[in-house]
Amino acid sequence: MTRINLLPWREARRLKRRQELIGMLIAAALVAAGVMYGVYVDIDDRIRYQQERNDYLRGEIARLKKAAEELQALQKARNQLVERLNVIQKLQASRPGRVRLLDGLVRLIPQDIFLNSLTITGDRVTLNGIALSDIIISEFMRSIRDSNLFGEPSLQIIETRPVNNVQARVFELIVPLKPDVAEASAEAKS
Repeated sequence: MTRINLLPWREARRLKRRQELIGMLIAAALVAAGVMYGVYVDIDDRIRYQQERNDYLRGEIARLKKAAEELQALQKARNQLVERLNVIQKLQASRPGRVRLLDGLVRLIPQDIFLNSLTITGDRVTLNGIALSDIIISEFMRSIRDSNLFGEPSLQIIETRPVNNVQARVFELIVPLKPDVAEASAEAKS
């Protein structure tokens, strides 16, 4: 029988398979590198897109915060103006009451009484003054009681003192205001 040597053919086939394997490995490595590069580019694009969206949102949030601050400043200014308007309206509404109170008091004061001070606190008026006699003070108290602006007067202090070398009666009188006058007076202070 003849012998055929198949070794070089097998070796050539082995060499060819090895070259094909190396080629496939290189191709697989290139495909994997391409896929990796594609994934990297895609992820980088997504990150860049998300950063752009975040920057846009930050800008919009900053713009809205600024608008909210401006709105709060406008609201504060509006509230201050409304408060001022309310105060002015209260003063306008109470002006006739205050004038009526002072006018009524001036009309009630007898000729021989001199008022040193007038203090309005809440719903009462405190009068400090000088009179020539107790009768004049009594007459003044009766006229106050009979008026439609004041309640029952209360004499707190009455003393005899020399005033300009004349003996005079120094007094303090507390007079309550009637409810409608007291409300007008309280609104004027608000």
